[in-house]
Amino acid sequence: MVVLGLSQSADNHALRAALSGAGLSLDSLTQVEPDDGADALGSGADSRLITSDGGMSVPGLGGGHSGGVGRHESLVDRLGDLGIPESELDNFVEAVERGKTVAAYFAKPDNVDKVVAAFNGANLGNVRTF
Repeated sequence: MVVLGLSQSADNHALRAALSGAGLSLDSLTQVEPDDGADALGSGADSRLITSDGGMSVPGLGGGHSGGVGRHESLVDRLGDLGIPESELDNFVEAVERGKTVAAYFAKPDNVDKVVAAFNGANLGNVRTF
């Protein structure tokens, strides 16, 4: 099972302390931050430059990809890897795009309650279990 929560920042010191205080390993903790997926801009970012296409198109005004598309796809991939159901995925993508960090902990069934309590104790919002 995975326990997820939203944080206002990428600073996870309080969460790490809460998990450690509950006797839980930090190896199962991961997070998706607003900066994750920036490397996915790759070819999307290149399409915004005027290159040797003869100068017939204006970057950003048609065809081609925007940098945001690559970023969105990268976030969907990262969040999908956390086991978030497809019906909930867009909500988490939007949260990251608004600057929130998604914290995830892959918990054993007998530790789920401890993880949820640690997430709540660290003031994470929208704590969910999938």
